[in-house]
Amino acid sequence: MPAYTLLVPLLAIAILALVLRWASSLDTDKAHRKDYGLLREVAKVPSSTAARIVEQCLQAAGIRATTVPAEDGNGMRILVFPGDESVAIQALLNMP
Repeated sequence: MPAYTLLVPLLAIAILALVLRWASSLDTDKAHRKDYGLLREVAKVPSSTAARIVEQCLQAAGIRATTVPAEDGNGMRILVFPGDESVAIQALLNMP
């Protein structure tokens, strides 16, 4: 049995181990952040109840909104599409 039949698989495993070690050292903070694509944040509120009120206000203005938990775990973020961003901000500024 030639020595290279054992050497080739060991070499492949060593290369794979190096690639995995390199990949695990990349920016993991960015990898754990949630990406919501095109959506833009127009408000951050302290509770889900407040988020529902803001969403209802935006819905009354004809704006589709999405609520997601804040990245820091404190509160909720209200997201809208970029085309609705300025209208959503105006609707929230004029909210009673």
